[in-house]
Amino acid sequence: MNLSQLLAGLPTAEVVGPRERPITGVAYDSRKVVSGGLFVAIKGTHADGHRFIGAALAQGAVAIVYEDATALSQLDTGGATLVRVPNSRAALSPLAAAFYSYPGRQLRVVGVTGSKGKTTTSTLIAHVLDQRVHSSGLMTTVDFKIGPRWWSNLTRQTTPEALEVQAMLREMVDAGCDYAVVEASSHGLSPQWNRVGDCDFDLAVLTNVTHEHLDYHGTFEQYRRDKARLFELLQTSLTGGRKTAVINLDDPSAEFFIAAAGSADVLTYALHHPAAMVRPYDVELTRDGVRYTATTPWGDTEIELGIPGEFNVLNSLAALCVGLAEGIDGAACGAALRAVGGVNGRMERVELGQPFTVVVDYAHNPDSFEQVMGMMRPLTQGRLISVFGSAGERDHEKRALQGEIAGRYCDLVIIADEDPRDEDRELILEQIAAGVRQAGKREGRDYLKIADRAQAIREVFRRAQPGDIVLLLGKGHESSIIYEGGRKLPWLERSEAERALRELGYNLSRP
Repeated sequence: MNLSQLLAGLPTAEVVGPRERPITGVAYDSRKVVSGGLFVAIKGTHADGHRFIGAALAQGAVAIVYEDATALSQLDTGGATLVRVPNSRAALSPLAAAFYSYPGRQLRVVGVTGSKGKTTTSTLIAHVLDQRVHSSGLMTTVDFKIGPRWWSNLTRQTTPEALEVQAMLREMVDAGCDYAVVEASSHGLSPQWNRVGDCDFDLAVLTNVTHEHLDYHGTFEQYRRDKARLFELLQTSLTGGRKTAVINLDDPSAEFFIAAAGSADVLTYALHHPAAMVRPYDVELTRDGVRYTATTPWGDTEIELGIPGEFNVLNSLAALCVGLAEGIDGAACGAALRAVGGVNGRMERVELGQPFTVVVDYAHNPDSFEQVMGMMRPLTQGRLISVFGSAGERDHEKRALQGEIAGRYCDLVIIADEDPRDEDRELILEQIAAGVRQAGKREGRDYLKIADRAQAIREVFRRAQPGDIVLLLGKGHESSIIYEGGRKLPWLERSEAERALRELGYNLSRP
C-alpha cells in the first residue's frame, strides 16, 4: 500500500517528507511496528504514544502520524515522512480502512448500539444472518466470530481500536463472510475515538439509551449524540444497497435516532408502543426463556428463545427485524433464534443438578439491577439471592443505589469484590451495604460482606435451598478481577460457580 493512498483519508493533514513510498504495515504500538511500516502515535488513557516515536523509528517505521509537535523536537527522524493531524486516534480509522482495502464496503455491515442489550442482540443477529447461503462475522464485548469460528474477546473492550476492527473485517471478507455484526459502544462511536467511523454500515440498530458513561461523555445529551452517530454513518457509507435503521420505539429517545437516520429506511419494534411495526403478543416469560408471536409487515412469526427476561423479548425482536429487513423469512429467523443456546455471561444458567437455580449475568448498574431482579422476583418459588459488587475507580454514586435495589428485591444479599482496582475494597463493600440497609436489611441476617468473590459464591451456595434463585451479577463473561496496581486475578464466573457446586457434590455435565 502506497502512503499517498493512506493519506487520502486525511485531507487536512500536514505532511513533511515523501508521500510516494510503500507502507508494509500500520501500528499504534511501537513494539508491533514492522520495517517499512507506519506508526500512529496515540495519546492513551495510561500512556502517550508520542513517547515511543523514537522506538518506532528504531523498529523501522518510515512514516509517523502524530498530533504533538513537541514530541519530535529531540528526535532524529531521518528520512521518515511526518504526518501531523489534529487527533491521531481519530486518524487511525481512515488509515486502517485504507490499509486493509476498505473491507466494510465488501460486506453488509450491521452496527448495534445502546446502553443495554448490545451483546445479546448482536449475537442473536449473527445467528439469524447465518441462514442458507449467508455467513457472518461478529465483534462483541463477549465474543469474536468469523464464519463458524468463535473465540472469546479477552480485551475488555466492547469495540476494539479501529486498526483491529478493520483487520477483522478484512479477515471476514477473506473467509467468505457476507455480513459483519459490530457492537458499537459510545466510546467507539465518539468522533474523538472514532473506532468504527470507516466501517461503512448498512444497518444500524438501537436497543435503548439510559444514563451511562457520563464520566466520559459529560452529559446525557452528548452521550446520546455520540450513539446517534451510528445512524448518521448510514448516510456516509459508500456501499451500495439499502440502508436500514432498526429502532426500539419504546425508548424515549427513539424519535431522536429516527431523525439521525435521515433518508435510511426505518423499521421500528417495541414491547408496548402501538405504532411499532414489529410487536409481540401472547408473551410467555419463564425462568428458562421467552416465547411469543411477533406481528410484522411480513406476517406473524412464532419466536422462542432459551434466554429468560422480558428485555430479551426486545433483543430478539431487534434480531428478527434485521433478518426480515435483509430478506430472511420469518420462519427461518424463528428457527435460528430457537437454536441459540445462550450468550456467555448474559442470563446464563449454571446447571449441575442442584435444587436451586443459578444465573450468571453482567448486570452492573442500577437500571440493569431493576430489570434483572424485577424479572426474576415473580419467577422465584423460594428466595431470591444475589452476589455482586461494584467496580473500583468508576461511578461511586451507583453503589448505594445498587445496594438499595438488591435490598428491595432480594431475600439475601452477599456483597463481594468486582474489580476493586486501587480503591479500598472494604470501603466499596460498605458503600453498597449502606444502600442495602436503607432497604431495611440487617447485616448477618439479610446481607453479608465477603470481599473474596470465590468465598462469597461458596457461602451463598451453602445457604441456598430448593426453589431459590441465585443471581451472580457484575462479572458475566469477564476473564479477570482487577486488584491494586492493575494485578489481574484470573476469573471466569461460570467456571467458579461450577467448581463451587461440584465441591458440594453436584456433578452433572453441562447441558
